[in-house]
Amino acid sequence: MVSFKQALQILEEKGKLKRVTEKTSLDEIPEIIRKAENALLFENTGTEYPLASNICTRDNFCAIFGMDWKQIQEKLIEALDNPIKPVTVDETPFEEAELNLAKLPILKYYRSDPGPYITSGVFVTECEKRNLSYHRILIKTKNTATTRICHRHTWECYTKNNKNIDIAICIGMDPALLFAAAISTKEHMDETEIAGGFYGKPIKMVKLENGISVPADTELVLLGKLTSEEGEEGPFVDITGTYDLIRQQPVVKITKILRQKENPTYYALIPGRGEHSFLMGFGKLPLIYKELRKVCNVKNLAFTDGGINWLGCSVCIKKRSDEEPKKVIETALDAHKSLKHVFVFDDDINLSDPQDILWALTTRFQADKNLYTYPDSTGSSLDPSSEPGEDRRKTCKAGFDCTIPLSKDRKDFERVL
Repeated sequence: MVSFKQALQILEEKGKLKRVTEKTSLDEIPEIIRKAENALLFENTGTEYPLASNICTRDNFCAIFGMDWKQIQEKLIEALDNPIKPVTVDETPFEEAELNLAKLPILKYYRSDPGPYITSGVFVTECEKRNLSYHRILIKTKNTATTRICHRHTWECYTKNNKNIDIAICIGMDPALLFAAAISTKEHMDETEIAGGFYGKPIKMVKLENGISVPADTELVLLGKLTSEEGEEGPFVDITGTYDLIRQQPVVKITKILRQKENPTYYALIPGRGEHSFLMGFGKLPLIYKELRKVCNVKNLAFTDGGINWLGCSVCIKKRSDEEPKKVIETALDAHKSLKHVFVFDDDINLSDPQDILWALTTRFQADKNLYTYPDSTGSSLDPSSEPGEDRRKTCKAGFDCTIPLSKDRKDFERVL
């Protein structure tokens, strides 16, 4: 297992993390992070806490876990099939900090942001089953905030309990927990069990005074309640790089701040940039892959960069029939409801090369034969081109069959240069 601190150490040892030792104001930090190629650790933020960012990337995860990308994906799929329950430890690693959110290096990321946002906070709730999930948090006072809650497991727990539940918000966790918390499974799974399955051994947990258990090596934990009171949340820069809507959202009341006894580090995640879109997409890929392998011989799967790791994906298959790509498209759209565009290619196309993808789209696709459209589909609220519906936004989804027809001579379609 790898704690957040150990992950930083590994990245530094492998030349992937840069320490910023000079005093850096919270106003300066976001722009420095946006321009950086490496992970960063700001040691002097003007607060008690150092700040880390640019941690969750594909290359960094490979370095942290000592695996290549394919191994990580396979390990995660195996973990979804073979989860391992966590264990509770008695000794607490935490100490209490001053109950004042202003003492944390919480950043305002963009000029038009309404205030400082916690963007890496993982909510832990325990209703019928434990749930870990990301929710952005807009700071209002020293102990209150508003938070965006989508209609999934946290919302279900909240509404079933009269909109008043105990929560713990974890900041800075084991990287396996950071990506497990980004996974939205159809069946409600405990994300600590997914992380345990990834490692092949149980995650260690500590039970807090409000009855919520959190991973023992979490850097910072905010205890509190998700209340029935509502307040304004937004605008917030989402993965599209555009501002999301301003909404009335639940108010969080923080009752206690806990931190690691030894040099706790705050984790900041830049909205709309690499880490944000990477984590969102990373959590969906294994779920799509699991469904695709039921209907085809899938060779590779990736989100498209232009599709912001959320709205568009590409699939390579070993095609067995000319009808198969349509089934692949519809299976992918069903596995990830926010998908808008699905591109299906033969297994000779390199999904890491945008030029190769465009070449296949140009030379192997005919819109009158190979384009499948799905009008009046449920759309993503993150897509500004989607249209308002009665309860969800509406969009027209599309699938692109960029595979070679089995009736044609494959040599005519093979790339020479």
